[in-house]
Amino acid sequence: MRFLPLFLFCLSLPAFALGTPEEAANAFYSARLSSGSPGAPGGLELATYSGNLGPELVCLLGAARRYSEAYSKARPTENAPLSLGDLYSGALNIPDGFNLGKASIKGEQATLSAGFAFADGSHRESTLQLRIHKRHWVIHDIELGTPGELGLSGPTLISGLRDLLDKNDESIGWNARELSGCPQGNELARLQAEKQKKSGAKKSSSSKKATTSKKSTASKTTSSASKKTTKTTKTPAK
Repeated sequence: MRFLPLFLFCLSLPAFALGTPEEAANAFYSARLSSGSPGAPGGLELATYSGNLGPELVCLLGAARRYSEAYSKARPTENAPLSLGDLYSGALNIPDGFNLGKASIKGEQATLSAGFAFADGSHRESTLQLRIHKRHWVIHDIELGTPGELGLSGPTLISGLRDLLDKNDESIGWNARELSGCPQGNELARLQAEKQKKSGAKKSSSSKKATTSKKSTASKTTSSASKKTTKTTKTPAK
């Protein structure tokens, strides 16, 4: 029986990931339900489970808290956006319990269904998007079943937060530059697409130059042959 060297076996695992997507999701929601606070998390709360969330989501949640506080300060008699409800299930109330499905893993990304149970007997589901970050599985984004209940317009937590926060609001003193430090998950894909586009343009340009060069060479060859024929043609004797 042949055995692969240990380092080759390790290379077959996704980026030497420690733990599993299920473990990361379970750790997050266990900490989340124990905190029991609605709306965008405060600094200490976010620090408690930020290790199980992706950097983009952590940054946006911090910005969401600042936005909510700025809104409350400017309009103290109103309920500020992102101050109520559970952002991680998309519900107005914090769930009493949760259950997780089996993760579907593709390379360094995974999806995982999450079900939530509430005190009134209702249930709802969300889909978690996980990625490997610094050798650990983390929740990158959450596909919410009913994001509109929390005032979010996007289908996922990240898209909903960005849609709300990425706009200046002078009435509460909010500047969208607050998000300038938040990394975007699709940034790498965008850069790769631009690189491929430039590469394709270079190939097309090289192909055109080669075609033009061939035509020019063919034209010169034909012209040269024509001249030679003219020189070697003799006038018949009378």
